[in-house]
This record gives sequence, structure tokens and C-alpha cells, in this order.
Amino acid sequence: MVLDESSRPELWCKAFGQEAFTENCTARDRFKQSLLNMEERAGQLASEIARDLPEFTQHDITHAYALWEIANHIAGPEICLNPAEAYVLGGAILVHDLAMSHAAHQLSGKKLRQRREWPDALAKEVREKWGRPPHPLELASPPEDLAVEADKQLLRALHAEIAEDLPLASWETLDGSTAYLMGDLELRQAYGRIIGRVAASHHWSTDEVTKILSSPVGAPAFAPIDWRADTLVTALLLRTADAAHLDATRVPSILAAVRNLSSFSKEHWLFQTRVQRPYLKNGRLVFTAPDGFASDEMGAWWLAYETLSMVDEELRNTDSVLSDNRRPTFSARGVANVESPKAFSAVTPCRDWEPVEAKVKVGDVAGLVRRLGGNELYGENWIVGLREIATNACDAVKARESLAAYRGGRPFMGRVHVWLEKKEEKIWLACSDNGIGMSPAILGGKLLDFGNTSWLSSDVVRENPGLLASNFEPAGRFGIGFFSIFMMGKEVQVTSRSISGGPSDTWVLEFSHGVEHRPILRKGSHEEELDEPGTTIKVRLDETLCEAVSTAAEGRVLLRTRISRMAWRVNERVSLVTLLRYLMPASEIDIWASDHIGGEEAQCAVSKQDWMTMDGAKLMRRMFALPEDGLTDFPESANQDDPWDGKGFAEDIAFDVGERLQVVHDAEGKPVGRIAVINPELMDDDLSYPTASIVTAGPARTDTELRQVAGLLIGRPHGAAREFAVPMASYSSMGDWVESQKEQVTRLEFDAADGWPIAIAEMAWKFGRDASDLRCWRVKDGWIDYRALVRWVEKRTSFRVADPINFRVEIGGESFFADLDEDVLVFDLSRSFYISGKGATMYWPQAPEVSDDRPFVSVFGRALEEAWGVPAGSSHQFFKRSRIEYVAAGRFQDRPIVATTYPISRAS
Repeated sequence: MVLDESSRPELWCKAFGQEAFTENCTARDRFKQSLLNMEERAGQLASEIARDLPEFTQHDITHAYALWEIANHIAGPEICLNPAEAYVLGGAILVHDLAMSHAAHQLSGKKLRQRREWPDALAKEVREKWGRPPHPLELASPPEDLAVEADKQLLRALHAEIAEDLPLASWETLDGSTAYLMGDLELRQAYGRIIGRVAASHHWSTDEVTKILSSPVGAPAFAPIDWRADTLVTALLLRTADAAHLDATRVPSILAAVRNLSSFSKEHWLFQTRVQRPYLKNGRLVFTAPDGFASDEMGAWWLAYETLSMVDEELRNTDSVLSDNRRPTFSARGVANVESPKAFSAVTPCRDWEPVEAKVKVGDVAGLVRRLGGNELYGENWIVGLREIATNACDAVKARESLAAYRGGRPFMGRVHVWLEKKEEKIWLACSDNGIGMSPAILGGKLLDFGNTSWLSSDVVRENPGLLASNFEPAGRFGIGFFSIFMMGKEVQVTSRSISGGPSDTWVLEFSHGVEHRPILRKGSHEEELDEPGTTIKVRLDETLCEAVSTAAEGRVLLRTRISRMAWRVNERVSLVTLLRYLMPASEIDIWASDHIGGEEAQCAVSKQDWMTMDGAKLMRRMFALPEDGLTDFPESANQDDPWDGKGFAEDIAFDVGERLQVVHDAEGKPVGRIAVINPELMDDDLSYPTASIVTAGPARTDTELRQVAGLLIGRPHGAAREFAVPMASYSSMGDWVESQKEQVTRLEFDAADGWPIAIAEMAWKFGRDASDLRCWRVKDGWIDYRALVRWVEKRTSFRVADPINFRVEIGGESFFADLDEDVLVFDLSRSFYISGKGATMYWPQAPEVSDDRPFVSVFGRALEEAWGVPAGSSHQFFKRSRIEYVAAGRFQDRPIVATTYPISRAS
């Protein structure tokens, strides 16, 4: 399709028409002919876009023709381009979207899948589909469906960048000669790069456009000297016309019918089908859609409103830039009727529905960050802030290590260093890492984007190619952790240098009054420059914390905080080293720290992945915030705030399970825990084990624990506060573990009441393992195993079931168990193996044959099926509240014990 002269808009005709610049017609015609030749070749290339991006609106040569018309409409009669300016604008219009096809990338000299960004694009698809980093084989031989999606992602992301090179692109013809998109050598040399920049600028910010394209370009030798090209005006015409080209010419209905459009693409196509071509009124473009949108087309209506609001913003910004740079302004300075949804509905009717704008609005952003980034989300304990900044520092180092491994360079060994220092009698806490660091754009942008994690964002990946394609998995995922630092103090300083910069590229972000005031971003002074990439965060501890900091014997510093130790929550004074071990028990990075002001006598508090191989008792002490060498070397163990702090009991458990901690693995065989069942002698009176475990969120501890187990399990965070985590251990590995623990514990010699196997049996049944030989059912004659239970049921036509809590009697601090009647069976009806945390509980997935979250109830059902032939899965009907009977079911000291029982009858 080629337009004749009469079909061209006025803006074109003023520059290239027969009446224009008649005294220099040779130069004018040369510009026009070169542009027409380029138009023919670009049109052939543009036809390839629909093949690679069929769900996108039309980007063929008709889009280029339409942009001239829209630009003419926006510019108005006062704007007149000379042939050189029209040539630059026309060339930029032709190439600005051409790179949205594989063909254009090939023409530019490098195929799309050979670009360094492609592995990251593919990795993004893998991570979104499977929630994990890509395997190297997946990058080398990717699934084609993911590769195609990665192609589409990159074609869209890179098309403006590639457009900058296309005007100079060439190819070899069939006869072996070289052809160029811009055939005129002199014009190619004079304007090729300029056209490329103007084309690329439609994806730049207006600040970048002003900075790079504000100086006009002089005329070539064959043209009049006053034919200079104002690249700022041409760039702004291109970006506004491109934004405003929204009508049915871009979405032919026949193509919509034959292409497989996603739901989101359908909304784009639908709204552009309805919106008619704009007209200019009082300096604003008026878009109308008289046919309106039905209620089931609401998404398309809102998309139209939001898109046209964006066009309005673009036109307003353009008007400001032109005025500020002393250029004639365009006739179109905004879009009409987008000041509110109600106003927009006057020109784009809503059929049978009302456009009520119900967006979430935050009036007090600083207050939201202060609350949800601090106490409201994490609670009152300030050490969460230390945990979060240490986790972020470890993530930064992991990212750099992953990049080094992916790029095949020299292995990189990172570290994190935490210390306390004193400035003007104030105590500061500092955390430093030698990770990937942050550029000023990230430091002043993504880092402060509350609720939007930056680790795998497009901005960070763009500055660190290969990060997505590497095996990097950040522990931080919610974009909130950084703000927890304000739980420690309001005065914060972040100093960072990215791995792509040198010492002089160090930048400093400073908060002087928390999040209530805007921070300052500045270039680091010579004294602040970092010798190597990384980040250092410093926070001046609040007055309340400073009062809790005191100098102990030998110049050591103790911090007052709240420690979780099994069932105890106690206030304690602990050293910084002990606190970091407690907070980061499974660190994947070496963490160095010092108990002294100024960081003297620093030691490796936590070694990389040492939890897998270190002495088991030391690991348990680490989790309990006890010095790893035992209580004897713990001068601060005397706790005046809370004498009953559980330290003695914790030390007993650490000693008991230390040698029996067993590694469990995830589905891929990776170690993700070291756990053990506690010695039955330490059972509580209710025949359950004390909880002495934690589930981490990556390297950091959470408030999550696994009932009746001791040790450490690696988990994934579940929720923004990262106080609840889901263990990564696989079902089969946990089954192997419980069988091994069962063998170990049954071999132990101890004095304990019968019934201790209850906890082990419950775990065995949960993981599909056999526990029929364990005596965990109680009748009048004592504890029996599963086979004895079946025989006991077979002998009866009816009996009663009760929970053991009914028969426990407390006298003078001692616990006794009453005698049971002959027809009474006792077992834990509500017992369930679960993961519990701060404000949350989760059942571990049960074995396929277990139909109830309560394994004892399920196994009891199997016994009924075996003894009486009860239909499978029907035993739960016996344990309905409506069947409860309160009757005498046992005796204690010749007195009847009235219990809550469930009658079980063979007849029923």
C-alpha cells in the first residue's frame, strides 16, 4: 500500500508538496524520494510483526501512515516542518516499531535468541510457570512454548533499543550486493543515527528526550543552511502521535476473529474498535465511543479510560517541555473528558452500569510504611529489623555469587559483616555486604517501592544481566523487609556501589527522620566511597534501645531483646554474635560480627551452610540463643528480668538430641533440615513432646515450629511478615526420617509411662509408614497396639470412646490417670501433626490412605473396618457432637469419673 500525494496530511505536504520550498526543489525531492524508498522497504519488514506478535494491534505500514495524520492533528496549523525535519520524523515513524519482529533483529545483526537478555527472559517464564530458577538444560534446550513467550517478551521490551540501529541496517541481496534500509548514502551518514535516536526516544522519559535531543541538527551540504532539524520537536511529535493512535484502523475485526487473542489483548482490541478518531476542541483531543460498553465489557471501558488518561498526561508533559525549551507548542495540549470516570462516560457511554472508581487509595503513605513496615506487621520486637537487613545483605551476596557462577567467571566468596559503633555518644548498628550493590536508580527507586520486591525486578535484571537465568533465589520476596529497619531507629544511612561501577560511583541514601520525611540521595564523598561493590546500612538505635545497650565485662556489648525459647518468651541480654546466630541459624553466607564497639575482635558468627555439618548440640543452642559452647561460657546467662527462662530445659534438650539430629531432604535430594524426636523421658504430662524446633524462611528464623520435633527445618516464607514458613522437606524424606527415629527411640532405655509412642505413631501415619506395633491405645488392661485393638473391638458389639484428658487427675502438682471401665477405649481424638506459627496453623499433608487430618481417628476407622466390616471411610460419623454422652466411664480412688464419650455400636 502506497499513498499518493493527495492522500498525505498537511504536515507532510507543507514539507514535501509541490508548492513547498520551490526554490530548493532538488534538495526537497531528494529528501522525499529517500523517505519513499525507505517507506517501501520498511513496509515489507513491518508485515513480519503480525507473524511474531499476532495478539498485538496492527503495526504494519498503515500504522506509519496513521501516525503522520495524528501528528498533523496534534501539531496544528502553526507547526511547519522543513524537509529535513519531515525526513527525520518520517524515518523515525517508519522504524520506531519495526523491531517487534525476529526479522528486524536479524537485520540489525543479531538474532533475538543470541542477545544476552534472552536467557533472563526465558528464565522469567520458567520462574513464573514452575516457581523456581531454571535448570541449565532448560536454558540450553528450552521448551518451545516458553521460548516463544520469552521471544514475545523481549520483542516488546527491546524494540525501541533496536530501532536506534535499524536506519543503518543492511542486508545481502540475492545477487550478492548490499542493500540498506536508508539507500541514500549521504542522507544515511547525515541522519541515520539521528533518526534511530528519535525512533528509540518514544520509550524514553521526557527528561531523557530533553537531555539528549534538545540540540537541533544542521543541514547536509546539498540542502539550504536554514534546514536544520529540531530533533526535540520531531521526537515529541512521534511519542504523542504514537500514544494517541487508538482507533479501529489498528484492530481490524477480521483479524480479531482469526487470531488467538488472550483476554487482556481482547480488551485492547475491543476498546480500540469502539473508540472513534479524535477531533480537536479548545486545545484538547476529544475521543468518543457513541456505541458505548455493556457491563460485560467493563474491563475494556476502564482500559480505554486509563489509556486515554495516559495520552492526556503525555500531551501535558509535551506542552511543558516545549514551553520550557522555547519551542512553539502543539495545538493539542491534553485529552478532554478524562478528569474523572463520570466525565469520560459522557463520551463513551456505559450501558446498564455506572463507572464507580473503587481503586485503593493511600492518603498517608508514610504512616502505612511506618505501620506495616514495622510493629503492626512484625510485632514489638526490634530484632526483626536486624533479621531483615541481614537477610537482605545475604541475598545481595547470593546474587553476586549466582551471577559469577552463571557467567563462568572466577568463583566469588561473599560475606556479611555486622557491628556496633559509637558516634557522638550515640550507638549505631551497621550491616555491610560485598554483594551486587545498587545503582542510584535502584537506591532511590525500587528500594523505596514499598511492597514491591526489587530483587528480580526488570530494573535490577537489566543492570545485572544473567541474574534471572542464574540459580539465584532471594529469601526476601515482599518488598517490605527494608522498612523494618525503622523499628530500630529513625536515622538511617544506606551506602551502595553496584558491581558495574567503580569507587566514584558510590551513592548514599539518608533518612534523618524515618519515613515521615523525604530521604536524601547524594553522591558519596571521597571518604564514603566503597572500595568494592556492595552495600552498607547504618541505623542509629532509638533512645529506648540505647538504654538497653551497656558495656559488660571485658568491654563486650549486650543487647536487650525478647527471645523465643520453646514455650517461653523471655526478655534477655545477649551479645550481638549470639543474637545473629539466633536470627540467622541457616545462613547461606558467612556472617561476621563483633561483640565490641567498633567491630574489634570480629569472628565468623555463622559460617555458610554450617547448620548441615556442625555439632548437633551447638546447633540446638544456636536456636535457643545460648552460646554454642554451653552455659559455662555464658557470663550474661543470669537473667534478672525473667529468672524462669527455660535455659536449663533447653540445655537438656540440646544435649539429648544433639547426636540424633537427622538430615531430611527436599524432592530433589537437597538437605533442608536436621531434626530428631525428643527423648520420651522429656514428655509433657499430656503424652506430648515439648516443641523445640523452628522452620526458617530461607536462612532466617521465624516463629514457625513443628510440633513434637526438635531441630531445624528450612522453609519458604508464607506471608509478608515472614513469621510463618512452610517446610521444604519432601513427604518421602519425612517418612524415612520418622521410621529411623522410631527405631532409635524404641532402642533407648528410659523410665516413662506407657503411651509414649503416641507422637511417633502419629507422625508415622501422617507420612504413610507403619506404626501398628506401637502401643498408643488405652483400655482397662493398659496400653495396646493396633493388632490388639482390632481383637479388642472384635470381642464387642458396643463400647465407648473417650479422649484421655477426661481421665487425668491433678493432685498437689502430680498427675494421675484414672482406671477405665471395661467397655471404654481411650485415644487422642483431636491429635494432629501440624505446623504452627504466629497467628497461623497448617497441617502437614497426610498420607493418601489417611482420610482425616486426625490420624488416630483415621486408623481407628480402619480397625473398625477390619473388625466389624464397617464401610470404608464411614467411621467419622461416630464422632459428631450430637452423639456425645456424659456418663461414668472410669474410677479414681473409688470415685466415678464422668467423661465425655462417643458410643460406638456395631448395630449402628
